[in-house]
Amino acid sequence: MFSRRTVSLCLFLMVSLVVVDIFGRTVFGNALPGTVEINEYLLIIAGFMGIAQTHSVNGHIFVELLYSRCSARVQKALQRIDDVILFLFSLVFLWAGFQKAVSAYHSGETNWFGSHVLPVWFFRWIVPISCACLCLQVLANILTKVRQESMGNKKELGI
Repeated sequence: MFSRRTVSLCLFLMVSLVVVDIFGRTVFGNALPGTVEINEYLLIIAGFMGIAQTHSVNGHIFVELLYSRCSARVQKALQRIDDVILFLFSLVFLWAGFQKAVSAYHSGETNWFGSHVLPVWFFRWIVPISCACLCLQVLANILTKVRQESMGNKKELGI
């Protein structure tokens, strides 16, 4: 899946940059310019794409002590509430992220990477793109659950 590979690549790059930075500081007495800044952006990518990936495999963060003690009906209701909240959350972040990305594009946002100034406006598109993926994933899950329930109801009624 796209987001799993993206998250894995981001984590690999983060670890690699830190190792190269530490090696450079130790051996050459010089840090790798922009390591902290690049890792911040990679962390954002990994975090938001990781949320979409977790949801795509029906992964949830629950307080298992309480959740496991609930009846199947209550668990189902909690999952529905979770889906709605996550969908609304992703819509809000999609909209806010889109506005920030457009603003960064128009201003030509830059950032210091060590002693160099580089354009970073394109990094602002990470949040709206990953939130759009999350919106689609949550919506697909909701529609799948509704379809499964309707198929189950038809079977119970003998239709």
